[in-house]
Amino acid sequence: MSQLFQMDRYLIRTKFWRIFGGAFYFEDLEGNLIAYSKQKRFKLREDIVLFSNESCTEALIQIKARSILDLATTYDIIDAQTGVHLGSTKRNFLKSILKDSWTINDANGNPYAELIEDSIAIIRRFVPFIPAKYHFEIAGQQPILMQQRFNPIIKRTDIMIPPGHPLDRRVIAAVALLNSAIEGRQGR
Repeated sequence: MSQLFQMDRYLIRTKFWRIFGGAFYFEDLEGNLIAYSKQKRFKLREDIVLFSNESCTEALIQIKARSILDLATTYDIIDAQTGVHLGSTKRNFLKSILKDSWTINDANGNPYAELIEDSIAIIRRFVPFIPAKYHFEIAGQQPILMQQRFNPIIKRTDIMIPPGHPLDRRVIAAVALLNSAIEGRQGR
């Protein structure tokens, strides 16, 4: 199993002004690369893969959109090494106008968690240098925090998971990556 899925804290680094697509570097707190993803710009259907490194030879997670050009599509999360369907996530489009919101479903399609923005998305859309703050919410558990650091050139997002949290680390990484990719596509 990847080192990423055993960590309680890591960073996602993205170059803010990337023109031809997104590159997402998952790093430990010392800046060591632990996973990598790249996304082509102007793709109509999301198909995002998280790899173990920049050579893109070992896939860890695959995220596939169920439909094309649907503002509230469902994304399937698949363990790329075993082919196991881990669950899905769906952006709550109307709620996301004011605050980004994602529903996280188990492998059977039952909702059990949410990713909720704590900052105001509509303000961030007009003032892109305001860092976003999110939390994963699962009933009866401490929240998992996801917070951007302010930097106009390189966007860094801290992922902070309480030790022993039951939410699958692969799902956390997939939803964080998908949210970063969608946010990057919106020009933030």
